[in-house]
Amino acid sequence: MELYNEHDTGIHLQTKKYKIYYGGDFMDKIRVLVVDDSPFSQKIIENALANSNYEICGFAGTGSEGIEKYRTCNPDLVTMDLTLPDMDGLVCSREILIFDPHAKIVVVSAMKDEVIVNSGTAIGIRGFLQKPIKADQLITKLDTVWNEEKQEEDQQTKLLKPFIKSFEKNLAEMVGISSEISILHSTGLKFVCHGLAIIIGITGTRQGRMVLDVSGESAEIFAKKILGSSSVSEDDTLNSIAEFANIVAGHSVSQINNSFKGSQFEIRITPPSVFIGQSLGIINPKMASSTVKAQTEIGEIYMNVGFVGGE
Repeated sequence: MELYNEHDTGIHLQTKKYKIYYGGDFMDKIRVLVVDDSPFSQKIIENALANSNYEICGFAGTGSEGIEKYRTCNPDLVTMDLTLPDMDGLVCSREILIFDPHAKIVVVSAMKDEVIVNSGTAIGIRGFLQKPIKADQLITKLDTVWNEEKQEEDQQTKLLKPFIKSFEKNLAEMVGISSEISILHSTGLKFVCHGLAIIIGITGTRQGRMVLDVSGESAEIFAKKILGSSSVSEDDTLNSIAEFANIVAGHSVSQINNSFKGSQFEIRITPPSVFIGQSLGIINPKMASSTVKAQTEIGEIYMNVGFVGGE
C-alpha cells in the first residue's frame, strides 16, 4: 500500500470492442494482442481465434514491442509467450500491468511449472496455457478470463453489503447519530482521504482492506459523542475513530464468514493503522474498491472497502 498526492493520476483505459454479425445477432468482438516471437505460434493462435468472438488487433515479436503495442492498441486481452528475445515474458507482463493494472494477460508458452504459475499469478497474470494448444483450449481460457471480471464484481458487491449494514448500525448505536447512506461510484485503484483515515487490513481467503475516512473537525465531534464528553484530546479522537473502524470491520467480517459457513472461505482483520493528512491518496494497484458515504449531522463520513481478485 502506498500514499500519493491527490494530483497524481492513475491509468484509466476504456475497453474498445467492435461489433460483429453472427447468424442474425450482433456480438462484441473482443480484441487480442499476441506477444510471441514465433511466426508459427502466431499463426496457430490466429487460426484458433478465427470465426470466434475474438479478433487479433496486433502481433508483437519482442517484449518491448509488446509493451508499446499494448499502449497504442489498447487490447482487451493479451496472450504472452515467456521466451522472448529481449526479455522474459513475466517481465513484459509486469511492465504492461504497471501501465494498466487491469490488463488481462494469459501466458501461452512451452513452459508451465509451479514456479512460473506462482510468479505470474503474484504479478497479476490471469491464466496459463502450455503449448501446443488447441483452439478450444485457448477460447475456453480466454472466455474464463474475460468473464471473471463480472464474477468478481458480483462477489465484491456481495461482500460490500455487510460493511454498509455494520457502518450504519454502529453510527446509530455507538455514536448516537443517524445517517443517510449512499454508495458512490467505484473509485477504482485509488481512494483520496479527507483528513483522518483509519485503515483495517483484511486477510485470509480474500485479501483486502477497509478505510474509514473523516475530516479532522468531524472526527473531534465524533469522539465527543462516542465518549460522551465535552472535551477530547487528540489521542482520544484517534483512539475513538480507530476503535469504531475496528468494530465496524469486525462485525462485517464475522457476518461474511457466517454467510460462507461450511465452505473454505474465511477472512480476518488486522489492527487499525492511522493516517493523517489532507488529500492523501491510498493506492493498491491490484485492488478495485467502492466508497460509501454517510451524510450525518456532524458532517460526511466515508467508508471505502476493496478486495483483491477472487477466491
